[in-house]
Formats: sequence, C-alpha cells, structure tokens
Amino acid sequence: MAAMTIAPVGTGVRALGAPSASRGRSCRGGASTALGFAGEGMGQRAALRSVHVRPSGVALARGRGHLAVTKAVTGPLETRLGSILTSLPQRIDLYFRVRKGRKLLWKAICAFTGFYTANVLSLTFGVLGINDIVAGAFCVAFSEIITRSYYKKVKPGKYWDFLNWFKLGLMYALTADAFKLGS
Repeated sequence: MAAMTIAPVGTGVRALGAPSASRGRSCRGGASTALGFAGEGMGQRAALRSVHVRPSGVALARGRGHLAVTKAVTGPLETRLGSILTSLPQRIDLYFRVRKGRKLLWKAICAFTGFYTANVLSLTFGVLGINDIVAGAFCVAFSEIITRSYYKKVKPGKYWDFLNWFKLGLMYALTADAFKLGS
C-alpha cells in the first residue's frame, strides 16, 4: 500500500494514490482530490500536482517551475495575539518604568473615572427610583472589599493603587452628591 499524504482542497497538492487528471493543467469544478471535490460550486481553480514524500515526513509538491515544501509541525504555536497577551505585563511595567509621572497620571485618571461612575450611578438609579438601595449596597460592598484588600497587603502593586484611587473617586462623588441633595 502506498503512503498517503492528505492536503487541503485547493492547495494544489494531491494525495499519493489519488487519480491524476491531466498533469500540468488545472482542473475546474469537479477535480477529485483526496478530501473531496475541489471548488465545488465556489468557482475555485485547483491544480492537481504530484507529491513526493521523503522518509523524514516532508512533502514536496512540484508544479510549474517551482518547488513547494510543506512540513508537519507539532505542538502549540504562539500566534500574534498570544504573543501580545503573554508579553503584556512586561510591556506595562516598562511603560510605567520609563517615566515616573505616568503612574501619577493614571492615578488621577482612575480617580476621575470613579467620580464619573458615581455620578452615572446616582443619576440613573436616583432618577428611576428603582434599585437605588441595591446600587448603594453594591457601592458600599465594593468600597469595603477594596479597602480591606488594599490595606491588608504589605506593599500593594500599581493595579491595587489604581483600584484604590478609583474607589476614592467613587466615594468622593457619592459624598458630594449627598451634600448637594442636602441629606
């Protein structure tokens, strides 16, 4: 029995032992390959070429004046998105290490974001008159959890600093709204 190599349809590579159509010419529509019919109903052109398999597992496809080498790769490959996500903590550390003022800037941004979030919460839940007690309970629970976690650590990191500044902005805005309403 001959060795069988499987290639995707439309790549121009056919399996050994598959019936060969006219070599060197491309076939339309109903050209049979190892996996099925190439270009069935999609208007693709698929050329059938002979494939030679070496003992090392490398398949060589010969066509019009060029030689394509395909090799099976095993194991997980890291994609571009995967490499960006795995290097993200180092990139963030480098971002804050280059200029010291960036950390202060991001603390202010977190405080203003907390201030804005508190205003949105008080306006939406306060105007509707529904679930305002639940929203207040969530704000108090969030504040207590962040405070306990932040001050329990010996040396909190920058992410905890940013979360603490968000909480400070949230509490400042809720207190300011309470004074504005006179309650």
